[in-house]
Amino acid sequence: MRALNKLSVAAVCVLWLGGCGAPEMDLGGDGVARQLEQDFGGPNGLMEFFDSHTEAEIREALGQYGVGYRIHGEVSEAAIRDCPKYFPSSDRNVWHNFDGEYYFIDTAGRPSRAYKNLPPIAAAARVDACQTSVGQWGDAENSSNDYDGGHLIGSQLGGWGGRANLVPQDANFNRGNWVQLENKMARCGSLPSNRLRYTIGANYPNSTALIPNNMTMELRNQSSGASVSLSFSNTDGGGSSGTATRTRGVDFLTSQGCN
Repeated sequence: MRALNKLSVAAVCVLWLGGCGAPEMDLGGDGVARQLEQDFGGPNGLMEFFDSHTEAEIREALGQYGVGYRIHGEVSEAAIRDCPKYFPSSDRNVWHNFDGEYYFIDTAGRPSRAYKNLPPIAAAARVDACQTSVGQWGDAENSSNDYDGGHLIGSQLGGWGGRANLVPQDANFNRGNWVQLENKMARCGSLPSNRLRYTIGANYPNSTALIPNNMTMELRNQSSGASVSLSFSNTDGGGSSGTATRTRGVDFLTSQGCN
């Protein structure tokens, strides 16, 4: 990756964003995804850039980081079933746009970020075979724990069914505090279109691990600017503070009208 120098960062901020402030949320992890978010004013700022600029402008800006950008168009049955353990080199270090959902595959070929605006909210097809495989890969890497193929963006929220949206997630956490947040978000369908911005980070302990050790989330009301930032360890319950963190997220969504 070619690092972006300070002059280039300033040019991106001034020409396309009108000035970059400090990030309001840090989804964590290492590498270029985090650097992009920092330079564009947080994950919210980066997604705002994606949503408001042309494909050519996005490619030019990301190219300064050595990062690709790919639009996949309408989801097809063939594409949604794509399930590599590690993505091939051609898909790595690339932001993938699946019909307005954004997924970043890191340099090791693992899902690292997922962004989506809500609503509309409509359930998407689940790919049971891929979910099972991703969970089994987690079991094989850490035989002392049980893993599911966990969605970064839940299928009940329209999340992509393929591997770009699936990571090995602690089964107790996935079926408990995480799904309770997803189910609460699924009740936000009466809000104005695109009112909530939903950004996820899957962060890994090293460059070879398949299992994220930490999963982070920001929920933001794009009208008022109100937001909540949540961080979980990828262990039972989402860690010792997992239930309290989930409660903060649920309470925020209730306050935004998701009932």
